[in-house]
Amino acid sequence: MTEWATVRQELLASPAGTVKRYEKASLPHPREAGATQSLGWPVGQLSDWRFAPESDCRGLHVHEFERDWAVHLDRVHPECSLLDHARQDAPQSLFVGGALLGAVVGAALSKRPLVGAGVGFLIATMLKSGGK
Repeated sequence: MTEWATVRQELLASPAGTVKRYEKASLPHPREAGATQSLGWPVGQLSDWRFAPESDCRGLHVHEFERDWAVHLDRVHPECSLLDHARQDAPQSLFVGGALLGAVVGAALSKRPLVGAGVGFLIATMLKSGGK
C-alpha cells in the first residue's frame, strides 16, 4: 500500500471531518502520487492537492503548508458533485458565492445590491440544507 493510500485508510477510520498533519518529509509530494493541483478554501496554505475520487466518491484533499501537509477526506469529491461538495465540505463557499451573486443581480436589476446579497444568502441557506 502506498503512503497516501495508508493516509486515506487512517482517515476512513477516523471521525468525519478529521484533519491529520504530516511532516512533508514523511510523504512523497502528492503530485508524484497522482494528485492534481486544486482549489480549496483559503486557510493559509501554499496550495491544494486532490486525489481522484474513489468508488465511494470520497477523495483525499491535501493542504500544502511550508513544513507539513494537512490532509482530510472530502465527504463528496468535487468531481462527483460540486454542489454536494460545497454543501458538505465547504458550506462557507455557498454563502459567500450566493451573497456575491445576489449582490450583482440585485445591482443590475434594481440598483439595490444589499437586497440582492440578502436574497442570494437565503438561497445559499436553502441549498445548504438541501432545499428542505
